[in-house]
Order: sequence, then structure tokens, then C-alpha cells
Amino acid sequence: MRLLDLFCGRFGWSRAFAERGWECVGVDLVAPPEIPEGCEFFHADILNLNAGDVLCLSPDFICASSPCEQFSVHGMKHFHPDPPHPELGIKLFNHTRLLCEAAGLPYVMENVRAAQQFVGDAVNHCGPFYLWGNAVPTLLPQGISKAKWTMQANRPGNAAPECWLPRKRRAAKLATIPAELAACVADYAMRTLEVTA
Repeated sequence: MRLLDLFCGRFGWSRAFAERGWECVGVDLVAPPEIPEGCEFFHADILNLNAGDVLCLSPDFICASSPCEQFSVHGMKHFHPDPPHPELGIKLFNHTRLLCEAAGLPYVMENVRAAQQFVGDAVNHCGPFYLWGNAVPTLLPQGISKAKWTMQANRPGNAAPECWLPRKRRAAKLATIPAELAACVADYAMRTLEVTA
């Protein structure tokens, strides 16, 4: 089976799928610091892709996590009382959703809660991770927070403490899909595809 991971970042979705034996194709504007085993990376602007491009990659399932920065400031009015309209965030999210729908494949898209006022209600959420799509699991682990996720990544034997990392690297870590959420979606994807096969 093959996963298409749009806006793959650090391959947060792909790692869980690859652990289950999937081939994973990540697409993003910025190359990740490392490409996990079982994954390949394509440098591309998602806005330049069409449904035909998606289908040429022969995916069985699609995951996408479009940038959330522009939406996030709308969820923090106490810090950003008059945020700019999230034009690019809306464009990226809606284009990606159109790609997934046109491909006719099962898909999950992730973003922040504040995105809902611009792109419609999410199907479900896992802590601060809100999910849209036609293959969102109905039962998701709760209790995952971005702070908890980064603290777990900093247990002994793992990377240096978060406060030692440059600000950009801390932000990239916070934006990575937690392994617990990715594993839940990967398991659900496998069951979904077994049922439809």
C-alpha cells in the first residue's frame, strides 16, 4: 500500500504508515532534515499539483497537514487582536481538499481548531489536532497536547531539551504530527482499505 503525505514536513504521518509496511511519498516545499526508511521525498509546490499528478503517484491513502500559522493567530486574539485574513492558509487548505476529493481516494487533512471558521467544521479532533476528510477515525486518542508531545520527545536518550533548540527547530517539532495520532490514522486506513478491497 502507498501513502501520499502532502505538506510532509518531518514525515510525521509517513513514519507511522512506513512502520506498517507502507511505501510513503512525501511532498513539500522544504526538504526534511532526514528521510525515514520506506519514504521518498518530492520537492514541489502543492498549489502546482492537480488530481492527475496525485493519481500518477498511485497512492491508496492521502494525509495532508497544510500550514496552520495564518489560522493559528485567529485562535489567539489576546496576542493578535486584529490578525490579517488567512488568504494563503485558506487557499492551501481548499486546494488540497479539492485534490483529495478529485482523486477519489480516502484522505485525512489536519489543521488547527481556528481553521474551522474559514474552511468548515472538522470531522473530529485529537487534542489540538483537528481533522477533515472522508477517512477520519471516529475514535481518536485524547489527551495529546503539543506541549506533552514535545516533552515526550525530550525524554532521556532523545534529542536535546526543547529550550536548547533554535526557535525555528522548536516550531518545526511542534508542527510535527504526534506518533500516537499518526498510528491511529494508519491503523484506521489499513482497516478501511481491507473493507473496500
